[in-house]
Amino acid sequence: SLPQCASLAAANKRSGNLLRKATEAGEAIAAELDPALFEGEAEAALAQALSEAERDTAPLFEARDYVAGLNRLAALQAPVDTFFEAVMVMAEDPAKRANRLGLLARLQGLFLRAADISLLG
Repeated sequence: SLPQCASLAAANKRSGNLLRKATEAGEAIAAELDPALFEGEAEAALAQALSEAERDTAPLFEARDYVAGLNRLAALQAPVDTFFEAVMVMAEDPAKRANRLGLLARLQGLFLRAADISLLG
């Protein structure tokens, strides 16, 4: 098992909880991210890391090479941890909140392509 699995499973669970609560509350979740709404490096760094991970894992998951895909997702641990430490997802500004929830939706989408890793934690 990957040493990052516990951290990624925790991040997936946290993302899922935030997204579920936001959906239940009728919050908007951005389908397209707006980089102009990013505050600080953590949001931009996570968006960049997600784009790279989506690009890198697509052929791995298409080939059903889930181990390699999860290994690639493990590289998200640092930008994800930094994001959760530095960013208040449920910001007062609705546009920023929707954008941040959009980041989490992309993160969760990546995890769900490989497996429901919320079950691993």
